[in-house]
Amino acid sequence: MAYVNDFQIKRAVNLMEQDGVIAYPTEAVFGLGCLPFSVEAIERILAIKKRPWHKGLILVASDIAQIEPFVDENFHDLLVCFDEVPFFEESGPSEPDQPVTWLLPKSELVLPLVCGEHSKIAIRLSKHPVVKALCDEAQSVIVSTSANRAGNPEMKRTEEVRNQMWNQLDTVVSGAVGGYDRPSKIIDAQTQQVLRA
Repeated sequence: MAYVNDFQIKRAVNLMEQDGVIAYPTEAVFGLGCLPFSVEAIERILAIKKRPWHKGLILVASDIAQIEPFVDENFHDLLVCFDEVPFFEESGPSEPDQPVTWLLPKSELVLPLVCGEHSKIAIRLSKHPVVKALCDEAQSVIVSTSANRAGNPEMKRTEEVRNQMWNQLDTVVSGAVGGYDRPSKIIDAQTQQVLRA
């Protein structure tokens, strides 16, 4: 279980509330994050990663209530996907709680910079203690995308992120990533299609 430093969490959220960009540990890799309505911060993240805006970004949350406003209310019945643990034959029994990012029809609240050119928004209900603490303190979903530049490997250690990105970030929340080798699976909640295994 990752140690959560309350001071770092409060400071990180305070910075995000001022359009800041943070890095923080997630289930498999370090992520870059900000609040979902900060155009300035989202644009900074895209610039840091050299990521085209049309690809979209992921949102992470600590509870369903944070997710609901970002999902089209006509499709709130699909939110049951967060209660289900999908079984993947290729994963086998070794990763029963493999993190899953779900694609859901987006509400009008979702900024184009977050969803890209897609009609759906990618959201994960995270069990990682640092992610949960950040979302709880912010009382909001937060943007999440791997802390790496396009084409470069994802980073898994606090020191790596500080060494490579410190001057482009407002803070790095230290901590251990979860025990997963790869980023989360991505599944369309409507079609059950697996877009990233």
